[in-house]
Amino acid sequence: MKRVRAVIIKDDKVLTIKRTKPNEMYWVIPGGGVEDKETNEKALVREIKEELGVDIRIDKLILEMDSKKPETINQKECFYLCDIEGGKIGSGQGPEFSEDSKYIGTHDIEWLSIKDLSDFDLRPNDIKDLICNEYNK
Repeated sequence: MKRVRAVIIKDDKVLTIKRTKPNEMYWVIPGGGVEDKETNEKALVREIKEELGVDIRIDKLILEMDSKKPETINQKECFYLCDIEGGKIGSGQGPEFSEDSKYIGTHDIEWLSIKDLSDFDLRPNDIKDLICNEYNK
C-alpha cells in the first residue's frame, strides 16, 4: 500500500493535522492510503476531501520516501505540493471523525508557521526538513 499526503502552504504556514493521543502529541501532513485501482492523485483528492473538507489542485510531487513508522514500514509515502480550490476547512466527514472510529485520540486541523516549524514534532522529519529548507521565506 502507498500513502499520499498534501503539503498545503498559504501565508507562510503549512496545513497540518495535530494528533493528540494518550501519551503523545505530534503533527502530520494530511492524507492517507491509496486504494486498489486508484491513482495517487485520485486518492489524494479523496483523502483531503474526507479529512479537511476541501477540494485541492495538485501541483507537483515534492518528496517520495519509504515510511519509517513501524506499523507502515516498507510503504511508500508521496508528498505533493497542493493548493485549496474550494470547500470549507474543517467540514471533512472522514472515518477519523466518527464516534465509533478505530482511531485513538483526536485529529485537529492546524496551520503551523513555517518559521516556527522546528518547535513542533511534525512527522516525518524528512518532510519537516524539506518544508523548512524550501518554503521558509
